[in-house]
Amino acid sequence: MGKVDAVRTSTAATPSYDVPFKATTSRLGSWTAVTVDEVEKLVASALNKTCQLDPAPTWLVKEMLGLLAPFVALLFNKSFDTGCSPAEFKQAVVCPLLKKSGLDTAEMKNYRPVSNLSFLTKLLGKVVQDRLQAFLDSNDLMPHTQSAYRKFHSTETTVSKVYNDLLLAADEG
Repeated sequence: MGKVDAVRTSTAATPSYDVPFKATTSRLGSWTAVTVDEVEKLVASALNKTCQLDPAPTWLVKEMLGLLAPFVALLFNKSFDTGCSPAEFKQAVVCPLLKKSGLDTAEMKNYRPVSNLSFLTKLLGKVVQDRLQAFLDSNDLMPHTQSAYRKFHSTETTVSKVYNDLLLAADEG
């Protein structure tokens, strides 16, 4: 029996979590426009990593940011308005990486795929993530125990919560 099957079998009797419904008065019907200033801040704070799919190295984009930022903002806003992104943004270079050093390099199961995306694809993803996170936070739609993809939350936050819950349960007998 595989690991996944073993977990499914051991948790089969566990009741499903009932996700509470929260009515909101606001809707995510449109996106806030991307500004040139926002693009400049995003690019300036980005790492200098370049993907094979990038037509220009990231350092050059940063160097020419004053000229490029208005066009990048226009591209992102057009993507928001149409609900589409360029076909180039839907491509990735997938590299197999060994899960842990010392594993047999001849075994495919010892590798995990890592997708390298173009610089602009990552920037657009960051803009979307910021907008979506702001909407979820402003409407109190994120579970308070959600740690992934949230500022000031990490696996340490989750471990602290579980540890606290264990201590409370022990106190209650």
